[in-house]
Amino acid sequence: MTDKNFELACELADDLYFKFIDNLSDDIVSEFVIDDDDNIGSTKNTEKGSNLYWELESTIKNALDKQTESEYR
Repeated sequence: MTDKNFELACELADDLYFKFIDNLSDDIVSEFVIDDDDNIGSTKNTEKGSNLYWELESTIKNALDKQTESEYR
């Protein structure tokens, strides 16, 4: 994977993740994001939230790598 692909994958995963989170009801969002007691006014991902983010990032990275690979053939 190129650095450009990695950066794009991270940006897209972040964007998709927060679009998803922003459209959940409060009782469901707490399964993915909780208040961060160590950083007042901030949140952090739950294990489920982190897993979702990493799955999004991985799927995007794989698609970009596949596209890049086919362009070099």
